Amino acid sequence: MNFTGYRIGLLWSAIFAVILIVIPQLQELQIESVASASSIIPSVPTVPAVLIREGSISKNATLVSTLIDSQVPSALANDVASQIRPVFDLRRIHAGNRYHIETQLDGALVAFEYTIDDERTLKVFRSAALDASPFEFDARIDTIQFDTRPKVMDVEIQSSLFGALENFPKGTLLADALAGIFAWDVDFNVDIHKGAQIRLVVDEQYYAGNFVKYGRIQAAQLVNGGKTYRAYRFNDAYYDEKGNAVKRAFLTSPLKVLHVTSGFTYRRSHPILGIERAHLAIDYGAPEGTAAFAVANGMVIRAGRNGDLGNFVEIRHANGMTTGYGHLSRIAPGVVAGRAIKQDDLVGYVGHTGLATGPHLHYIMTRGGKPINPNSMKAEPPIPMDGNVKPQFLSHIAEWQQTLGAGTQTASK
Repeated sequence: MNFTGYRIGLLWSAIFAVILIVIPQLQELQIESVASASSIIPSVPTVPAVLIREGSISKNATLVSTLIDSQVPSALANDVASQIRPVFDLRRIHAGNRYHIETQLDGALVAFEYTIDDERTLKVFRSAALDASPFEFDARIDTIQFDTRPKVMDVEIQSSLFGALENFPKGTLLADALAGIFAWDVDFNVDIHKGAQIRLVVDEQYYAGNFVKYGRIQAAQLVNGGKTYRAYRFNDAYYDEKGNAVKRAFLTSPLKVLHVTSGFTYRRSHPILGIERAHLAIDYGAPEGTAAFAVANGMVIRAGRNGDLGNFVEIRHANGMTTGYGHLSRIAPGVVAGRAIKQDDLVGYVGHTGLATGPHLHYIMTRGGKPINPNSMKAEPPIPMDGNVKPQFLSHIAEWQQTLGAGTQTASK
């Protein structure tokens, strides 16, 4: 027998035996190890998918209806609304304002945000309390902290104040604020001459480097028809350079910067009747629905239908003065006979009720029961500020006085 061949045979037999015995044990050990390792890895809970919906509040919509339209169950929507009310008056939700809603697939609310205005956001989110249920929510109002930068602006009026500012961002609001400052000295509907110059210092407010809106007007100057008017903001009111309040007893107009269609006259051909008759009032042409305001403090003595004047409000003021507002499309809520009213309170909205060819405000003024031309009435003497604070005021406006008196170039839009 070949001894070498015999040894080779034994070697192969040993190798085969090892394969048969060891390898199955290794496989079994590997399986057990994997199972053991998997048993110590914690399971990761499945996070429900979140649906995000964004849009604007629809006309006549409420918070509850907006949530329901976003697939939030009605019971939950009403429950969320009740938890928001202590923080925010839900009656103040306005059509057109933006919202952001996050829900799970089953409609469970995760978060809700509503843009109140340029500065504030209502935020609603699930309560972080340890013992809180999935149906408990916290609500808060976040206020944006703006970067405020003063800006000097120059504009020239060619047709109207609104036209001069319409190409500026949010220029309509700026024009309205400016008209409000000079409302006791100038009626922008009738008094403005072409080429009138305006210079103002206004706070521009930025967020994350982007312009958001205008803040307060700090100083303003109007040069019109050879006259110069100035106003400086101090302690949340406006004064001229002598420290006299610009606010007086009577506004010059019940509307904000529109146009006169008929003046005060004792002879005018009536556009409907075709006969000559006195027009002892001023007609302000304005779009239907334009707001009309009380020109002075007083008491409402009439509010309702009044023949040719349609919906009409009459207010009694001090010193035997009255003002009347005719052809209103509707009278403002709460404006009823016997109610006290303050200057710049809403009276109603421009319309063409009664005998009128189109929407306009018929504005009447009387003294001692006799009609007078509103344009001819002079404002009461200005009210000076307290002499104790005048030195502080003069120091405060020194910089703005220099700014208003410097340069006349028109700012770029």
